[in-house]
Amino acid sequence: MDAPSPGVRQPVETARRGRRHRIAAWYRRHIWTATALLIAVVLGAGLIALQVALRDRAGPGVTVAGVGVGGMDAARIAAVARERLTGPVAVARLDTGGEEPICLPLAQVGITVDAAATAERALAAGRRRFPLGLSVWLPGGRTDVRLRVRVDGTAFKQGLEAVRAEIDVPAEDARLTLGDAAVSVVPARTGREVDVLTLERAILTAVETGRSYDGPVPTVAVEPEVSTDAAEARAAAAGVYLARPVTLRYRSRTVALSPAQMADMLAVNTGDDADAYPLTFHNRRAAKELRRLLAFAETPPVDATVEVGDNGAIHITPSRSGMVLDMPVLMDQLDEAATGGGLRTIFVALTPAFPKLSTADVESMGLSALGSQFTTYFDPRNAARATNIARAAKLVDGTVVEPGATFSLNAAMGPRTVNRGFDHAPVIAADNVLRQGVGGGICQYATTLFNAVFFAGLPVVERRPHTLYISHYPVGRDAAVAWGSVDFKFKNDSRAPVMIRSWIDGSALTVALVGRTGRKVTYTTSDFYDVRRPAHGKSDPRVIHDGDLGPGIVRWERGIDGRSVRVTRTVRDGGGEVLFRDTFVSRYEPMDWVKRVGS
Repeated sequence: MDAPSPGVRQPVETARRGRRHRIAAWYRRHIWTATALLIAVVLGAGLIALQVALRDRAGPGVTVAGVGVGGMDAARIAAVARERLTGPVAVARLDTGGEEPICLPLAQVGITVDAAATAERALAAGRRRFPLGLSVWLPGGRTDVRLRVRVDGTAFKQGLEAVRAEIDVPAEDARLTLGDAAVSVVPARTGREVDVLTLERAILTAVETGRSYDGPVPTVAVEPEVSTDAAEARAAAAGVYLARPVTLRYRSRTVALSPAQMADMLAVNTGDDADAYPLTFHNRRAAKELRRLLAFAETPPVDATVEVGDNGAIHITPSRSGMVLDMPVLMDQLDEAATGGGLRTIFVALTPAFPKLSTADVESMGLSALGSQFTTYFDPRNAARATNIARAAKLVDGTVVEPGATFSLNAAMGPRTVNRGFDHAPVIAADNVLRQGVGGGICQYATTLFNAVFFAGLPVVERRPHTLYISHYPVGRDAAVAWGSVDFKFKNDSRAPVMIRSWIDGSALTVALVGRTGRKVTYTTSDFYDVRRPAHGKSDPRVIHDGDLGPGIVRWERGIDGRSVRVTRTVRDGGGEVLFRDTFVSRYEPMDWVKRVGS
């Protein structure tokens, strides 16, 4: 075979070598430009790939209240946001100056996390917006995102009732008093109250960063309406008011108001008629004293009552109208008599007063039949616990739940504080050990009410079992409550109102629902399952040093196995047709053996 002609290949190879030479020469002359261009292409490709990867996800290094969420989508970020508002963060510890702080659940005061809005913030962190709606994540931007928190202002104010009970001190107006024939002034006192706005901001600031608020309760001073100077300026006018006694006459009976009595009833007038009457009897202190002195003249109205007999029969005690003091008129008469020059005799007038709940009201509600009732028993020797149960029964007794309304036990009972009549008694603490707490025992009321609702066939909206198994309650039909966090709720889905009656008879607590629901209830209770032994047995008990016990005294608390149980209820109408079925699952934690040692 003939060899290729060298004259043909040489020009081609020469041309190729020339092109490579020119490219190499250009590259040597523009090495930095070429390198930069190559890097830009690589970085651009990487940035585009990153934007695609982060299209619906948070950028690298983004955190929500200190928790890393980089690379997460909106759903996972929202879950993180919700989790941050649980546990210790969900409770504010407020130092009121007492022995122990008040633990305030955020749910009680209407504080919630907006998980979706928080997720939007996290997805937007580190992104730059460009024309045409283009959003690009770039490093170096803000990456720490706060929780988006919402607060219901009305719920926040209402939820602070227990805190106000500890903190608020009402202002006292300056007032007059008569002693040793001379009028003197009792100085005014400045009060204090919770600074609601500042406290709200402090709690929200902590929650937004994933922290629990633990600090003092801010307060503001409350000035009295009547200052000491104002009272001293009007004291000279008291000579006219207190010059002579005033006689109050009702029919054949009279009551004489001495100057000393009138001095205690007078207040500085801050109204529009202050020029004519510098002092006045128009105040609460005077009204209270007048009602005491003239109690014989009044016949208060009586509400209709619904009584449940031993056999379940309903008895309606009729209402009765009354006659009471016409207080505004009487106060006007006192102002006139004390400043006038005539006889200081007042003929007391009465005005009709009507019951809040009349017989006609009860009859129109159809409260003539028993829906259901349930009774539980307690040890009356535990005086504090018995007091709490009786207090709960009294607070809820007589509540009417209208058709379509949802009843909340926490709302009806209010906060459990000492100043509202509750006492310290054993409660199940967070560590599943019985400890002293205000309101211990009210869960028995919740349990009794739950069972009355259960057998009335009404829907249960919210119910939570105790964390520990309590053998003297119906199996799987107990209910726990805690102010602001754990509630018991039911709905009256019938066509007529339902009245809750509750009373104590010796060691028995009974709750009755008055109002025919026309429903029949059957139920089944499973065997216990998921039985779990306590971590600490009798041989290695939990040792608690108890300051309520004397030195050297030892008391044992028997451990209880954890367990679960399921109760299924079937509710039928009067004709036997199934209205609904519901299931109540109760999971009880093990209770350790406890050895309490006095200290």
